[in-house]
Amino acid sequence: MTKLARIIFINVFMALSSVSQASTIEAPQLPEWRVVEFEQTAFWATARSRIEVLPVADDPERWELYVESSVVNNSERVRVNFEPATGRALTRSRLSQGKQERVKSYEYEADFIVRERREPVTDDDTLPQDWPATSRTELVYPASANEIMVTTPYMLLLLAQQLQAQGPGKSMDVLIHTDLNFYRVHLTSGNGIPITVDYDITGEDRAAGTRETLAVAIHAKPDTILEKKNDFRLLGLNGEIILFFDRTTGLPLQIRGQAPRIGATEINLKSVTMRESLL
Repeated sequence: MTKLARIIFINVFMALSSVSQASTIEAPQLPEWRVVEFEQTAFWATARSRIEVLPVADDPERWELYVESSVVNNSERVRVNFEPATGRALTRSRLSQGKQERVKSYEYEADFIVRERREPVTDDDTLPQDWPATSRTELVYPASANEIMVTTPYMLLLLAQQLQAQGPGKSMDVLIHTDLNFYRVHLTSGNGIPITVDYDITGEDRAAGTRETLAVAIHAKPDTILEKKNDFRLLGLNGEIILFFDRTTGLPLQIRGQAPRIGATEINLKSVTMRESLL
């Protein structure tokens, strides 16, 4: 366990003496931000991620999480429709472009997940949604899906934000579905550490300096035997993941974890668009 993890663990342990360990997400409320953008530079490459959350027009039972990520010549676009009250995934699509081009879509039905893959067959301008399907399968949920909610990796950012807003000493478990694998993920909130920030606020001045934070630690472990190699990631990070949120504004300031071929890495907030600025 790293020194940082030990600090957060001690803070969480002290908080648990006065509050319940288990917690549930309260009534749904859109985050005060609409768009956050993160950036990480390592060696010769810069990775960028843009995350947007918005309600689905004419459907109060759905919100949408939209993610655009890129590194070097590879990019992906992920779209998740989910239940506002729980964070449960309803549909998901992922468009990958670069060395390989493909679209994977997932429909989260009551008893199984419909997984479909589409790939281009020519170099014309056919839209991804019109690419021919190359596979279609039904994935059966593991038994743990009867106990805890099923959602997707990027949703952990929203769930962590809602959890930290309840203060230190809160925790929750979710079942994360990647592609063919399922992971049981435990989130725990605690006191964070001071974080140095430098990011743009759309329509306002740049924010810079040191901020006090609350933290959410994320621990994932396979829920069943992995169908493919370990593919659990959050913004490209795995292992011991910790998210730091501004104690005053609730903005996600930094994410720490392990990056392939790099090791311990931090991804920092570079830009934010507040929801009120778009009204």
